[in-house]
Amino acid sequence: MSDPLRAHTVNEARYYLAVTPCDRCGGGPWVLIGREAPPRGGAAARLEARCRQCQAETSFDFLCEHPVPDRGPEAECVNPTPAPSHIIDLGQWLSLFYLLIESAASEPTAAGARRASYQAALCLGEALKFYADDELPPLSAFFAPRSVEAFREHPERFARQALRDMQAKLPALPRLARRVARDEKAGTRWWRVWRR
Repeated sequence: MSDPLRAHTVNEARYYLAVTPCDRCGGGPWVLIGREAPPRGGAAARLEARCRQCQAETSFDFLCEHPVPDRGPEAECVNPTPAPSHIIDLGQWLSLFYLLIESAASEPTAAGARRASYQAALCLGEALKFYADDELPPLSAFFAPRSVEAFREHPERFARQALRDMQAKLPALPRLARRVARDEKAGTRWWRVWRR
């Protein structure tokens, strides 16, 4: 059995499933089908997943450094620290951002669109954690082969100011968090976004 992956939170582990290709068919994404605490206990989590393309099933073990509550705005927390992810690189966070923005635009309900927009804003915030003081990120911000290739071919797409401009067009995170919390109190089933 391989060593567990280091994630800041179980939410980061869930996002990892969305950007990790299936080792059987090369497709994906992985869809969460269950979660359990492995025998090690503590901050460990095992996520059971199924490949959307070939239906293969597997489990991923994570050590999650920070707990998150089950409900409320804090339940969406991806990474409460300024440190970037160890398991999802800059290019993958940006892919998640674009995917969630597209999802928000096609959501049939306002509550669903707000939740997807909020999650997109969180992903963009995670992408920005890879930047130091330079306009372009260091090569170490990319560890997925596709991301490395994309950065080498089009570094201008990763300019920090471009990401900040996108962030400025989104509603402020605290305001979005409050709206999402109100939706949750009204009975919106927030967990359905992880089951798509």
